[in-house]
Amino acid sequence: MKQTKILIIVTDLTLGGVQNYVRKSAMLLYEMGYNVSIIAINESHPFKNINTISLIKYKSFQKPFFIRKFVKENAVDLILDHRSKSNFIKQKVYDALLSKTPKAQFIHSANLKMYFYQLKWLNTIVYKNTDVFVSVSEFIDGLVKKQINRNSTVAYYFFDFTKHNNTSTNGIKKDILFIGRFDNDAKDLLFLLEAYKQSKLNEQNIRFNFLGAGKDEVLIIDFVKENHLEHCISINKPVEDTSAFYKSAKAVVLASNFEGLPLVLLEALYYNTPVITTIYNPSVFEIVKHDVNGLIVEKNRAAFANALQTFFLNDNYYEKWMQRNTEMLPKHFTKENAKLIWIKIIEDLLKNRVS
Repeated sequence: MKQTKILIIVTDLTLGGVQNYVRKSAMLLYEMGYNVSIIAINESHPFKNINTISLIKYKSFQKPFFIRKFVKENAVDLILDHRSKSNFIKQKVYDALLSKTPKAQFIHSANLKMYFYQLKWLNTIVYKNTDVFVSVSEFIDGLVKKQINRNSTVAYYFFDFTKHNNTSTNGIKKDILFIGRFDNDAKDLLFLLEAYKQSKLNEQNIRFNFLGAGKDEVLIIDFVKENHLEHCISINKPVEDTSAFYKSAKAVVLASNFEGLPLVLLEALYYNTPVITTIYNPSVFEIVKHDVNGLIVEKNRAAFANALQTFFLNDNYYEKWMQRNTEMLPKHFTKENAKLIWIKIIEDLLKNRVS
C-alpha cells in the first residue's frame, strides 16, 4: 500500500503554542505510518525521522517556488498549512503555486485577523484552493464558519494518557506560574502582575514564576523593580521540558486578551496542576470547568486577586479541591481521539479533491 506523503508548512518551529501543536501532530502522524516532512518559512527545529527544512536563508519571493518544487519532486499527497496570512499578493502566490495538492489551513487563534482579510471576497480568492479549515477549538471553528463558506472541522491538541502516571510529584506545590510569550498586548502581563501585588501573596512568601521570552520582558523587570518584588517574582528563560515548572506550581494563571486554545492550560491540567483564568474567549469552557479543574474569574484585578488568595491561602479549600479532582484534563484531548480525527481529515482531503 502506498504511503501517504504529508507536507507541513509552518512559519517557524521555535518555542510557542503553534509550534508545539505542529511538533506533536507531526510526530503523531509519523507514528501512524505517514511520510511526514516539515518546511519552516523561518527557523526550523530538528526531528528524529522527520525531514525538516528551513527557508530562512531564502529570499521571500523564492520560498513559495521552493515549496512547489519540493511538492512536485517528492510527490506530496497533501499539505497541512499552519501559517497565518501575509499580504494579499504573497498569499495568492502560495495558493496558486500549490493549487494542485489538497490542502488544509489550520486556524490557531480566535483573532481571525491573523488569517482572514476584512473583505470576505478577498478570502474567497486567496483560499480558492484550500479544501478544509481546521481549527483548534469548537469556538474558533464556529467563527471560521461565519467567515468563509468552506468545509471546516476541529483537531484538538492531545496528550498521551498512557504516560500519565509519570506526571506525579512528591515535591511541595506552592508557586504561581505563567508560561508563554512576554507580549502584554496579547497576554495582559500587567494585569497578572497587578493582581498578584493586590493579593499580597508576596507577603506570604508565595512566588510568581514567569517562564518565556518576548518583547515585553522589560515590562516585567520594570514592574518588579518599581514595586520592590525582586524576592518573589522570577523570570525564567524558555526550556524544552517544562514539566518541572508545572509540577512545582500550585496553579497556572492566564488572563489573555485573546487566545486560540491555549496549550499552557492543557499542559497544566495534564500535570494535575489547577488553573486560574479569565474568559479570554468561550473556548475556555472547552478546557476548564469552574471549581472542578480550575477557577474561571471575571476580568478585573480585585476578583483575580481574591481568587489567588482563596486558592493559595485557604489550605482546607485547596486540599479538598485536589482530592476530588484526580483527573483534570477532559478526555477529548486524548491521543486516541486525535488519531481518529486525523484519519478522517486525511481521508477526506484525499477523497474530496477532484483529480
